[in-house]
Amino acid sequence: MRAVVIGDEHTVYTFKLLGFEGRVVNEGDNVISIIRELSVEEDVGAILVTSELADKAREDFDKLRMKMRKPMLIEIPSLKEAKLKEVNYLAILRSVLGI
Repeated sequence: MRAVVIGDEHTVYTFKLLGFEGRVVNEGDNVISIIRELSVEEDVGAILVTSELADKAREDFDKLRMKMRKPMLIEIPSLKEAKLKEVNYLAILRSVLGI
């Protein structure tokens, strides 16, 4: 199973250092279409989306999260947000991976 991070450049590259795949989303990109594209791939078990992107498409994001059984759709804070508050990325990763 693969886990894919969707977010800003800094967050995606940080998660790539931890072994995750990632997609950098630019201002004009549609995060919902990227999620749908990834959700049809059989080996994708989790899609992690930064809160900043989830907020931009909140209604559609929440609908997808409730509707999708696989892959899991998880909202995570971006590194920009982490500077404003303490975020335990290790705990988030453990919950995603089930360890």
